[in-house]
This record gives sequence, C-alpha cells and structure tokens, in this order.
Amino acid sequence: MVIRGNSRSNPKQLSQYLLTQKDNEAIRILDIDGERNPTIEELHQSIYLMGVSAELTKSEKGLYHAQINPAIGEDALMNDEQWLQAGDILAKQLGLENQRRAIVLHTKKGRTHAHVVWERYDHDKQRMVSDSFSRLAQDRARKEMEVTFGQAPTPHRNKHRPELKASLSALWHQTGTGAQFVKAARQNGYIISEGSGRSPFMVVDENGRSYDLTRQLQGVKLKDVRQRLRSETLMGEKDAITLARKNSKGNQERSGDGGTGKQQSTTKSKRNTMQEDFATNQEDMAANDSNKGQSAKEQFKANRAYMGANKQDKKPEQAANIQDQFAANKQQATGQQPDKSLKEKFAENKSDTNKTDQQKDKDKRREEFKKRMQPKPDQTHTRDKGMDID
Repeated sequence: MVIRGNSRSNPKQLSQYLLTQKDNEAIRILDIDGERNPTIEELHQSIYLMGVSAELTKSEKGLYHAQINPAIGEDALMNDEQWLQAGDILAKQLGLENQRRAIVLHTKKGRTHAHVVWERYDHDKQRMVSDSFSRLAQDRARKEMEVTFGQAPTPHRNKHRPELKASLSALWHQTGTGAQFVKAARQNGYIISEGSGRSPFMVVDENGRSYDLTRQLQGVKLKDVRQRLRSETLMGEKDAITLARKNSKGNQERSGDGGTGKQQSTTKSKRNTMQEDFATNQEDMAANDSNKGQSAKEQFKANRAYMGANKQDKKPEQAANIQDQFAANKQQATGQQPDKSLKEKFAENKSDTNKTDQQKDKDKRREEFKKRMQPKPDQTHTRDKGMDID
C-alpha cells in the first residue's frame, strides 16, 4: 500500500481535479462528513468551505489532501466500509479525526484508489492542525491498514539500495542524453518516471518500489536532471509501479514460486548480471579516466617545453631586426616615408590646436616675409656692394 499526502490551497482547483474524468474509468463520491453518495454540487461547496476557513489564520493552506493506494489486487477486496475505515485510520495518525472530510474513489486501469480531503482549521481551538512529520504519520497509518485489512506488508527498507545508487550513478555518467539514460536504466531493470512536488523525477525498481531519482544519483543536482530529461516523455509514477509489479509477478509465475513474492534464481541471476556489468563498467570508466589524465598531463608538459624553447630562441635583437626589416620593405614597396610615431603626431596636433587663428595668421605672414627677403638665384651683389673704399 502507498499513502501520499500534503497540505495545500486552492480548493476550487482541487474539487475540479477530483471530478475530472481524464484517464479515470470511474469516479464516485463516497462520503462527505458522514453523508453517503453526495452530489457533485455538495462536493464543490464542501471543499470550498473547507479551504476558505484558512482566511481566519495567516496560513494559506487550509486543506490536507491524501491518496490511499492499495497494492494490485488488494484494492478489489476493499468495500465501502473499509475505505471509510482507512480514512479514519489516516485521520487519527494525522490528528485530523475530528475535522470535516470528503472521500472520492477513482478507478483507473482496473485499479481503485481513494482521495481524502480534510479541513485543517480547528474551529474549537481556532487554529490550524499542524502538518509537521506527516510522512511519518502516513507510514504509521499504512502499517495499521495493512494489519487491519490483512494486506501484504510493504517492505520498509530496500536491502539493495546501495546497489541501486551505484548502478544508476554509473549509468548517468556513462550516458550523455536523457533518452540514452532512460533506455539504459530500463535495460537494467529500472523505470524512470514522473514525480510531483519536490520530487519531479522518480525511479521504480523491478519490485515496484519507487524512489526520488535525484537522491539516487551521486554528485548530481536536481537542475542537472531537469536539464537532461527536459525533452523526455515519461510515464507517471503509478503507471511505472503497476508495470514493474506486473513484470515482477510474471517473472515469479514463470519461475514457479506460486506468486509468493520470494526472489528466485531468475531474479538472482539478473541481479548478479547487473552487479558484474556495473563492476566492468566501473573498471572501464576508471581506466579511461586514468588514460585521459595521463595523456593530458604529457601533452601539457610537451607544450610547455616547446613554448619555453621558442621563448629562449627569440632574442630581443632578432625581434628588433625583424621590425626594422618590415619597415624597410614597406617603404620600398609603397615609396612612402616611414610613419611618424603616435607621440610625434600627438605633439603636432597639440601645437596646432593650441594656436589661435590670430597666431596662425601671424605665422603665415612671417613665412611670406622670409621668402621675399631671400635673394633671387641670378642676383650676385650683396648689401655692402659700392661701399668699399680703394
């Protein structure tokens, strides 16, 4: 049996969700505050009134919504009274036994599960019922229901959890795309599926147990998982659990264990194969990493030595000669004088800029006067001619 639940707001959306047909084959409103088989209008009104009471406090989550999902085949053995009793057991563990409640049954792909909605506001104490440690309360309720209804106990701990983490982490680092990772996981007996809330991605093992995918990937963050699986279409968590359990049951029947759920030689050999493949892959990854590291290190040393040799060979005199040769070749090819340096150009522009128009005119007249005072080429006498005394 699987029980999931949390506090939430938006009663209008929740009531619409509970009555949405979509993939459900049948929907039945079982109970509202002790009234059997109420109408749709009564469900909408009741859930709205349960949620609106949150306005009396600072909290925005006035509802607690839970799902009670028995194992395959066990749901068909539960009658209406047992569904109501299951709601009472969960309410007691959550501290919601005296609160208003609504129960809706959904049948999907031949399986029936229950949605239970409680009002969190306690009108007598005028405060919200605490939802702290609700996951532990759900686990206690699950155990009590399995004993009360004679259902098979759900394994509390997966003995092969370390193997699951190591195998999925290796597959993640060996693949580069989401499609490759999903396919590799499926080939190794794992189904990658959609989750919800803080666990948007789940992984379901061969026995139908689901886990948060990100927590099984060592050294990988949720944003990395979102980035790689953003284009992949994944089946829902419940569908993945159903498929895994169906496959597991078929393997058990073929192995001749009578459906007792014990691991037979087929499952053991498959697990051994997975362990051997993982060990081989891990060795290959380590060898590749060492080769890559050694190759990169040697390449770095070679490049460094080459750069050092070139640096020593290039002397300042050679660099200066190369620059002079380049300038000479440019002058010979274009017939232009060497370009003035930036410093010389800047000094000329600065002197021209600082001069006023009046000073420029004065300089111009001075240059013209100097030209007029210079003797002509055919004129040989001087100013002192005729003044000599014999």
